[in-house]
Amino acid sequence: MVKLFVCLLLFALPLVPPDQSPGPMSFSATLESIRVNARPEQVITRQFRLTLDANQPVTHFAAHVEDWWRSEDGKQSFYAAPGTLKHSCAKWVALNPVESAVNPGDTLVVRLTATVPAELPGGGYWCALTVDELPNPLASQSGVGVRFVASVSTGIFIYVDPLNRAAKIQDLQVRADEALVRVRNEGNAPLGIEGHIDFYAPGATAPTATADLPRGTLLTEPSVEGVFGATLPSSATLPSGHYVVRAILDFGADHYIGAEREVDLVRGAHPSGPIR
Repeated sequence: MVKLFVCLLLFALPLVPPDQSPGPMSFSATLESIRVNARPEQVITRQFRLTLDANQPVTHFAAHVEDWWRSEDGKQSFYAAPGTLKHSCAKWVALNPVESAVNPGDTLVVRLTATVPAELPGGGYWCALTVDELPNPLASQSGVGVRFVASVSTGIFIYVDPLNRAAKIQDLQVRADEALVRVRNEGNAPLGIEGHIDFYAPGATAPTATADLPRGTLLTEPSVEGVFGATLPSSATLPSGHYVVRAILDFGADHYIGAEREVDLVRGAHPSGPIR
């Protein structure tokens, strides 16, 4: 949900005896989300690549597309059948191959073909491509043990004009070890949110410290709001005290958005609960 998102999941299945349990799957895969500007009725092709490490056995993989979104705090990802979300592009996307065996050191190439519907309203549409490792049906399944299978997902984003990228900061909070910014998506397309939060001592013209806000994604549904967090520098760099805090965010438009507030920062204090 990986710049936009790439998640490697390991699922435990009671398949093989403990003394025969192989280690986790080892491979490299496309890490960047697939982002495309398109027109109605346009046909787009892209590729997803997964390379199996040379020390791995022959491995079977299956690929599929599904709807995807995140919780407002960005800590959970949710998946659902294609078409669950209004702005899903999953039903437009065909994959080839759907299943394939990959030899050690070889690369699985999944071809994505997206056929954009006619008369599609402008805006951003998205889904997830997920590639799952399939358990080897010839492996021994006697006894009880743990078998780990891998699953890697990456985002597919299709943008259709006219696009309106707009965002607004709803709230800015500072806790003992983190700063939280609540942002509202007021446009019609997913936004990449990144930026920084500066801490100024009273009357200072240069910040005492800066906390970088890692890049995250703000969708347009099921929620138009999201919370983005930055870890504060150490207390040696940013000690307890009174500060003017300024958040500056880049959301992919031709201008930034910002917010400012004064806070009394107490390092080492317990967090005050989730941002409202």
